[in-house]
Amino acid sequence: MKKNSRTSHNVQAQKTLATTKDTTKAIETRAGVLKDAPEAPKSELKTAVYLQYMGSECSTEEILSRVKQIWTKELGRKAEEMKSINVYLKPEELAAYYVINGETTGKIAL
Repeated sequence: MKKNSRTSHNVQAQKTLATTKDTTKAIETRAGVLKDAPEAPKSELKTAVYLQYMGSECSTEEILSRVKQIWTKELGRKAEEMKSINVYLKPEELAAYYVINGETTGKIAL
């Protein structure tokens, strides 16, 4: 009789595992190319730095222009070869010291 109880248990389990018919519909999709939205023109921050000392004034723009001129005209190098420019201002000496590409150094009068 114990066999019957096991069999009936399996029959009940089979009844609860009934499947339903799949009623979902296939969804048709289309692949498209996404285009970036045109970017709004970004307004760049305009800056100007001036060194004023003992009645004289010099802007960083002027100093960088003079350093670039030394690099291209006096040293005969191409502007594209410049990778970095470090400028050290010494107002008490009325001078700016520069280092180009970590190796070329010099001094310009302010």
